[in-house]
Amino acid sequence: MPKGKIVKKGVKAAIKKAGGKAKLGGGAVLAEKAVDVVDNPYISAAEGAIIGGAVGGVPGAIAGGLIGFVLADGERVTPVDMIAIPAYQYSAMLQGREPTFQIFIKEGELIAPVKPTDFMESSAIVENIQAGAKPKRKLNSWQKYIKQKKNHIKFKSGKNKGKLNLKAMSKAFKKGRKK
Repeated sequence: MPKGKIVKKGVKAAIKKAGGKAKLGGGAVLAEKAVDVVDNPYISAAEGAIIGGAVGGVPGAIAGGLIGFVLADGERVTPVDMIAIPAYQYSAMLQGREPTFQIFIKEGELIAPVKPTDFMESSAIVENIQAGAKPKRKLNSWQKYIKQKKNHIKFKSGKNKGKLNLKAMSKAFKKGRKK
């Protein structure tokens, strides 16, 4: 079966499993896990195309695929010296204007995301869905005893009037267990 069909089935299965609550990025994460390839540029391109297609249609899918192929959401080592500029000033730079500030990135430096990216958030969502809810633990005998209204002993006067007298309840509980 071609990879595309596997990815498509994985995305559909993820959305069904999550009850329709999974984002497209979550489906892409599941697809990546199904193919079981780490840092594969083709998988990154597929994820980018899925997300780009959801946002901007066919042009968005093409742009997302290209961006996903070149960049992923993880750490990157720069292959050559680079100069980074703010993204909102890119169009002005193409028109010949100087950007407000520039950052020189030396070859071999590590670039890592500072805050969680969409891919990381989708990964967390998928992992939570896969993990499921943990089963509740059983109550112990003291917790069962306190839970019953008939066992409540309350203060009759003083600053704690109306509150549970846990000391007296503990004595009664221990006395009841000795029988």
